[in-house]
Amino acid sequence: MKKIFSLFCLLALFSVLASTLFAQGDPKETEVWTPVPPVVTPGTNQAPPSDAIVLFDGKSLDGWVAEKGGPALWDLHNGELTVKPHTGNIATSRAFADCQLHIEWRTPKVVVGESQGRGNSGVFLQGRYEVQVMDSFNNPTYVNGQAASIYKQHAPLVNASRGPGEWQTYDIIFTAPRFNNDGSVRTPAYATVLHNGVLVQNHVEIKGSTTYIGQPKYEKHAFKQPLVLQEHGNPVSFRNIWIRELGARQLLNGTDTKGWYTFLDKLGKNTDPEGIFRVENGVLHIEGKQFGYLATEASFSNYYLKVVFKWGEKRYPPRENAKRDSGILYHFAASEPDMVWPKSIEFQVQEGDCGDYWCVGTNVDSPNESKIEWGMKHILRSEDFEKPRGEWNTLELICNGNQSEHYVNGHLVNSGTNESVSAGRILLQSEGAEVTYKSVEIIPY
Repeated sequence: MKKIFSLFCLLALFSVLASTLFAQGDPKETEVWTPVPPVVTPGTNQAPPSDAIVLFDGKSLDGWVAEKGGPALWDLHNGELTVKPHTGNIATSRAFADCQLHIEWRTPKVVVGESQGRGNSGVFLQGRYEVQVMDSFNNPTYVNGQAASIYKQHAPLVNASRGPGEWQTYDIIFTAPRFNNDGSVRTPAYATVLHNGVLVQNHVEIKGSTTYIGQPKYEKHAFKQPLVLQEHGNPVSFRNIWIRELGARQLLNGTDTKGWYTFLDKLGKNTDPEGIFRVENGVLHIEGKQFGYLATEASFSNYYLKVVFKWGEKRYPPRENAKRDSGILYHFAASEPDMVWPKSIEFQVQEGDCGDYWCVGTNVDSPNESKIEWGMKHILRSEDFEKPRGEWNTLELICNGNQSEHYVNGHLVNSGTNESVSAGRILLQSEGAEVTYKSVEIIPY
């Protein structure tokens, strides 16, 4: 009887506790199930993780160029990349923003020189912000210039250097700076550095581009920039270089249009009876024979968008005798197809005239009013920045609050401010011409 009574008391106590907990709220309200993070396989035995971009695997200098132009001229032997004095810095052919970088380096076994003249090189994130590479083993120098310093800005927390001729590692987490249209800094760059597995820079603020004389300062630059390795006259060696882009999300999966919906004219959402938006051979092919849009299901604000596209040969009435025409529209917040123009902004994609036509409705509350120029400067270019038909072009869009910038193959062609909209869906347009999209990548800005 006592056992039954004790069990009854325990059950009553549990009931009271459970009632108290649930009275405070449902724990399921704070559970987040989507989006599910992608699966990444960690590397083993010094191998990079599965989502890394390998910049140097010891086999070739593919993906590297001389910073001042031409091929990279450093020495490649026994799986190592070694500085060749008086040949200049080398840079990646690809550009990067927020990233995780792994790089292994070794100063010469035979010690020559002292202070800054001993085993000196550098890792320049975005070609501007230097993490110093140097032989700092029993080698006094100014502390904000020793190994693992953010050169002339931040000394390392500790000196974790190995001896001359020994391989060392940097693992760097870098957040790229963000700029406003007027060139002012919206947010500065930050860096975290582990030297041989030891934390030596803990999310430090970078004060500007690296300088040898004077104080660092920021100068506005493109969001993505190459990684640069420095030639400082010393035969420093490198190996096993890989990078992971952080925050980057590919909106095209190369298999289907999952995450997007279609509409043609005023036929309605998810209507594409003739299949003009098709994923084939890993790319999105837009036939262009009917006017319409492919739109993201999600809305976005404050982002960098990189789009890679090329023109096809087909054109359709009424565009048969006109320039090939399409567009990337953004800040689209309406659900009705006929509201696209009054409630979105266009990055014009037109053969021979890309990127310089922006428009938005006069008043989002009066959709029947005619479209007008969006109030930004119209840049008249003396050259055509597009590549010939059949070659891939890169368009970049920065949306920073109510500010926007358009880039064509690395050239800024337009910028401006809008007071009415700063977020919404992204649309790819079909307008009488065949066009193929290889990539639509988005990164938070």
